[in-house]
Amino acid sequence: MKFDFKPVPSKIVFGENSALKLADEAAHMGGHRVMIACTQGMVSRISHVIETLGDLCVGIFDGAEPHCPEHVAMAALEQFETLKANIIVVIGGGSTIGIGKAITLRTGAPLIVVATTPCGSESTPIHGMLIGNTKKTGRDPKVIARTSIYDPILTTSISAHHTGTIGMNSLAHCVEALYAKVRSPVSDMMAMEGIKALTSGLPRSIENPTDLDARSQVLYGGMLSGHCVTLAGIAIHHKLCHVLGGHHGIPHGESNSVVLPYAVAYNENAAPDAMDKIMNAMGTKSASGGIFDFATKIGVPKSLKELGMREEDLDLAARETVERTPYNPKSVDQRSVREMLQQAFEGVRPEPF
Repeated sequence: MKFDFKPVPSKIVFGENSALKLADEAAHMGGHRVMIACTQGMVSRISHVIETLGDLCVGIFDGAEPHCPEHVAMAALEQFETLKANIIVVIGGGSTIGIGKAITLRTGAPLIVVATTPCGSESTPIHGMLIGNTKKTGRDPKVIARTSIYDPILTTSISAHHTGTIGMNSLAHCVEALYAKVRSPVSDMMAMEGIKALTSGLPRSIENPTDLDARSQVLYGGMLSGHCVTLAGIAIHHKLCHVLGGHHGIPHGESNSVVLPYAVAYNENAAPDAMDKIMNAMGTKSASGGIFDFATKIGVPKSLKELGMREEDLDLAARETVERTPYNPKSVDQRSVREMLQQAFEGVRPEPF
């Protein structure tokens, strides 16, 4: 057995009311001027957390938008520099975390994330920004949060729709890690544990939003999913979702919900060991079919048509995906990707390619 393994350089604070430790975490990093980034709707939800910072908080940027558009990220950076802040605290999900990453990438300021969704972005070196109609991504370990705080209480107000779609994004991180380029026994272990936690917690969280045990399972699975991306990488699924988000305006959680069963079917014959692990973790007899059935169970979108994708744009999406996918266990060609997109457009039960 041979493999390389580099642990994620991040502190994790996990548990109910852990967000109330934010001031302590900022102080431990030498933070004396903290700027918070979030969405406008988040401010009232986290007022009790902001209050714990007291005079440490010098400002709030509440303009986060989906896919982290360039003009939003640059406005946040300008406010951070104007305030002479020395720590950026992000409270929210992936789009807001993107703002924090943009700031820390350009200033070197420490990033603290209070995760209110299970997206896992806080512990990945991947940073992304919507520039024009293209989602531009890069990798740099400096954008990994110095401290990530996971408080399930902050997730109880997430709608059933967003719980499901963001959870499917995390499930996709875990699934892809099992056949990504630099996978290892360590990333495999995290991926399988993440799949088990997510498939256990998501249905219960949707059925009963205040079930803190279920919410904790989902956050735990999301946390592991971020580590999976860092340790193993991604493949065609996430590259395709970036294309769908950047050029075609489809929200990331929704695209993940639809595409994942078909991306797995695309790779089913090329990565049999990974498929066995997915089936074992989910307790199903088919990897792609099991994921399709799970997506149906939790009520997430089932087709690209449902999400507003135009059939005449599938050729363009296939071409862009081929151009932007550097690694996948099965070779990537435009005809096969176009066939996969057609299945995803129609929402039919996936079949191995």
